[in-house]
Amino acid sequence: MGIIYILISGAAFGLLPWFAHVSYDHGAEPLGMLTARFSIAAIIMTGHHLLRRRQQSRAWPERNLFLRLFLLGALGYSVQSAFYLYGMKRIDISLATVIFYMFPVFVVLASWLLFRHSPTRAMLLCLPVTVIGAVLTGGQVQSGSWVGILLMLSAALWYTGYILVSSRLVHIAGAPISLMIVMIGAAAANLALWSIQRFDLPDDFTGWAAITGAALVSTILAMGLFFAGVSRVGPGEAAVLSTIEPVVSILVGVVALNEVLTPARVLGATLVLVGVTTLAQLSRSTQN
Repeated sequence: MGIIYILISGAAFGLLPWFAHVSYDHGAEPLGMLTARFSIAAIIMTGHHLLRRRQQSRAWPERNLFLRLFLLGALGYSVQSAFYLYGMKRIDISLATVIFYMFPVFVVLASWLLFRHSPTRAMLLCLPVTVIGAVLTGGQVQSGSWVGILLMLSAALWYTGYILVSSRLVHIAGAPISLMIVMIGAAAANLALWSIQRFDLPDDFTGWAAITGAALVSTILAMGLFFAGVSRVGPGEAAVLSTIEPVVSILVGVVALNEVLTPARVLGATLVLVGVTTLAQLSRSTQN
């Protein structure tokens, strides 16, 4: 189930560039989009938790754990998302994809160095296949600015830290409560910035519908399943499985944004699918 959760999560995250693109076309700026996205997600998740607490007497986590999860959202996920969206606005999406999807390498190495999680043979086999697939799926790099490159590299490194920390905290608090508090932290951080400088929000229903979709599908569903998955399979394997996301992003681009599907991207998507399915099969055989 952990493998299935991560794969669905990656697919849901893969829809985020489309939601963002639609919101930008209807008046939103990146930080305005993030502020609305995280605020909507925080409200929905808090309401859901309060309803379940009333029905099942579910308590809030103790103060120290709440603070750590809050900071994970405020200083972790919100910062990584800002790096990601601003980076994608400054450089070609292909180059951005190539850089950001190096994070599985960073996660596996950091998990090995910090937590002594030695990579399995399956992971060592599938990791280079999925990374090469992500690079090919991104397409041919045409141009880019150093600022955009640094932003995407920062997003990849920041996301590495986020995955490693969340894999530890989610075990303690559980996926639903962890997601709720992370969203509260991310929303609080972005609202604080928005109160200082009012970033543009969508100016019509279509823009707000896109952001609501990003909150429901590419945030609540995607992060909830990611938390549930990473608590079962570990950060290294979760990072490898998450590389299915660029495949979904490319398919969405072709179908919804009229982007060109080149042979290199077809090959890259195939390698990613081969990598994640092989890892899933080997992991299942090992567990059995």
